[in-house]
Amino acid sequence: MHRLLTLFMTLVALAGSTVGRIAFAAEANIQVVSVIEGDKGPGFKPAANVMGAVGPKHLVDFTIMGFTVRDKTTGKSLRHQSQLEFWRQVQPAKSLDPSPHANDPWMVYDPLSERWFATIAGTGTGESYLAVSTSADPLQPWKGVSLPLPRVDPGLKIGVDRNGVYISCANGSENPREALDMYVIPKADVIASDGPSLARGRIVGKLIYAAFPAVHVGADQKPETPAVLINNAFGAPTCSELYLYRITWTGIRADISKAQTIRLSREYAVPRMEGVQPDEGVKLLQAGGRRNNCAFVHGGSVFSCNGAQRTADSRPGILWYEVRIEDGALLQEGFVDSPDCDYLYPSIAVDSRGNIGIGCTRTSAKDYPSVCVMMHAAGDPAGSMQPPVVAVKGTTAFRYSGMPGMNFSNYSTTCIDPSDRDLLWTYQGYANSKVDRQWCTAWAAFKMPAASPVPVPLR
Repeated sequence: MHRLLTLFMTLVALAGSTVGRIAFAAEANIQVVSVIEGDKGPGFKPAANVMGAVGPKHLVDFTIMGFTVRDKTTGKSLRHQSQLEFWRQVQPAKSLDPSPHANDPWMVYDPLSERWFATIAGTGTGESYLAVSTSADPLQPWKGVSLPLPRVDPGLKIGVDRNGVYISCANGSENPREALDMYVIPKADVIASDGPSLARGRIVGKLIYAAFPAVHVGADQKPETPAVLINNAFGAPTCSELYLYRITWTGIRADISKAQTIRLSREYAVPRMEGVQPDEGVKLLQAGGRRNNCAFVHGGSVFSCNGAQRTADSRPGILWYEVRIEDGALLQEGFVDSPDCDYLYPSIAVDSRGNIGIGCTRTSAKDYPSVCVMMHAAGDPAGSMQPPVVAVKGTTAFRYSGMPGMNFSNYSTTCIDPSDRDLLWTYQGYANSKVDRQWCTAWAAFKMPAASPVPVPLR
């Protein structure tokens, strides 16, 4: 796919509503600035596990297909390695050797330390690993360490802030209120010249599954600024509440609060209905869509989202929310759906002006799986969302012979550009291949111009 510079995409006004009875605006004011083709499958498992990060000059695809570094301006692939090849060259060389089917790759770029952080989880009884770059250039050497985590399929996720690096992992407990551990490491130890060192790392155990550690990249953080974890009522047939943890530091010691329960305005059905495609394409399952797989801190609030349904028989949509960290107040609760299409695998970030951006995969019986973006301007009514925009249009159905339904991805990436904090990037799965079982991915950079229309209240 050719890079599309300063591209205003056709704006698609979709039927739908948000909590608080706010309709979509008549038109969206979203500018899609750049589109870059990403990794393609198939891999050792059906789901792409779409993950990656954005640095000052590079994009990194970090899927089950491997580690791909791209020039952020041209989209040119500068290096591609399989996951095994990547981990085996992390220093000390050949000491990190994940299982052949190492799972759930995760990556974050931290502009405060100018480092990239990556994890991989061994399947079954395999080991889990952490790698950290030695500079803002992901082509330079990486250093890593084996993590002292349970040898299950832990589903590692990374959060980072001024003080620490936070790695969440399943611990194998059958009790969902105690099924998560958090490995907390002082960030100075992770990025040390002789690191990463785990000497002062600490496991905080028996948290509610699947609490997600937030990414906080704001330069205004103080030593006493708490880190946060947020999650929804995972595992139940409906979701009506959130849970918030706060992590505070005293020197190099991190302590975690009890979970604070935050009530939503209503119950939402968890996404059980499959996303549909044209041309008898396989139904797209949402194995991970019921979890919140992202958390972003901005302006004293934590923002997150997850797949949900308005009712048990409505189309899959996106529940998003803003929670004030200080007291756990629910400041915004929004829901985006449509009777005609499905929104899958969402992720969220917030630009420097407080504009909220969500990326996802959108599909329907008439439209192939496509990369979709949407935004809530800082001045918009609480809970509202401007119309979704198709940033990368799918060209064919995703096919998987012999199966009626298949998970397209467990998660996705939406993040802030460290070189332009009013620009957001999203990395999503979409369909652009007629090859059986070949999933495709694409990056899209998008922003909201200074002036944005205000959503129109329903009459």
